[in-house]
Amino acid sequence: MVDLRKGELRIPSYSVRVRLRASLVRALAEENKLTPRPDFVLQLTSRGKLRIIAKRTPPPPQLSTPLRVVAVDENSRHGFALAAFDFGDRGCKLAYFEKLRPENHGYRRQLAAALQSYASAPTEEGRALLGQLLGQEPVKALTPERAREHAALARRKEKRLNNNFVQRVTARARELVREAAKEGRAAVVLVDPIDSETLRGTGLQGTLLRARRALENLCRYEGALFVELRASGRQCPRCGSWGTEVRQTRRARVYKCRRCGAVWDRDKAALYNLTTTYFERLRKGGRGNEAVLAERALAALRKWLSKHPNALEY
Repeated sequence: MVDLRKGELRIPSYSVRVRLRASLVRALAEENKLTPRPDFVLQLTSRGKLRIIAKRTPPPPQLSTPLRVVAVDENSRHGFALAAFDFGDRGCKLAYFEKLRPENHGYRRQLAAALQSYASAPTEEGRALLGQLLGQEPVKALTPERAREHAALARRKEKRLNNNFVQRVTARARELVREAAKEGRAAVVLVDPIDSETLRGTGLQGTLLRARRALENLCRYEGALFVELRASGRQCPRCGSWGTEVRQTRRARVYKCRRCGAVWDRDKAALYNLTTTYFERLRKGGRGNEAVLAERALAALRKWLSKHPNALEY
């Protein structure tokens, strides 16, 4: 039994009483207010830890306005870009945009490899490399056993940071979906998955795949529609021609269309094009009201972009 007032978990038959973190109590209280209410399951992990799992499967939404489309673009080098487009009687607007980038583990992986190599076969070359990475003072007292411990710590830190990134992406999407529900909007989450061949072997492979699964589970839990589609940020959002990269900054990859002269941030265009692709497919394959809704949404998107021609710039 979970007592939210006292902030504790109790298993009376085993005389177990566990104090819960304040953040967990707040999260459980929020979930308990949902309709339909989740079922809570207590799980004992292989490491001997207790885990509380919330299970909930509301019916998928009926597509109608007001509607929120949460578009997510994956990139094997740059992480995730998220946008929320809101559709209603007055057209559409870009309600949210953010780029979420995972940690750069290049140095951490190089250090872990050097430490592991030195632990397995301590040589002067290995010590010299560690001296370049860490500085000479820390290396002087470094034994193979300590090197092995530090290598394991570096790998655990990388895993922890990647897990935090997945949680951050999922939490942001949950906020957008729940905000839509409070406003009476149905929610659709669109994900443009990275090509499997491009993703294979990269440092972000496992992280991006886990984030995608987490988003799909989130949609089941929140009663949102989850759709995987392909779209490209290299395609001009105005005329559909293929653009050319003109510069790359820390904040954006900037493209320009040779045909109409439009300039855009590749991540923003990818999300706009992803949303457009979804409604184009719905217009062609939808039935009745869905096709009508898609036609209106496409018109609203085009009108929004014509009113805000610089909205997709970096």
